[in-house]
Amino acid sequence: MQFLKVKLNKPVKKKVSVLINGEKNGYVNELLMLDEGWIEVSVDLPEAKTKEIKLKNTTRQKPMEVVI
Repeated sequence: MQFLKVKLNKPVKKKVSVLINGEKNGYVNELLMLDEGWIEVSVDLPEAKTKEIKLKNTTRQKPMEVVI
C-alpha cells in the first residue's frame, strides 16, 4: 500500500472530499491508503484542478503530499 495526503492551497471551512480517479476517497488533510501506480487526484470543489501523479515509495510516516 502507498500513502497520500492531499492539501488545499486555500483554506476552506468545510470538510472537502478527495477524488481519486474521479471517485470520492477520503478527505483533505487525512492520510489515504492507495495502490501503487498512476492516479488522478482532485478535490470536490468547483473549478478544482486535477493532477496526475505516480504514487510510489511512500510510508505512513512519509506520505506523498499533493497541494490542489
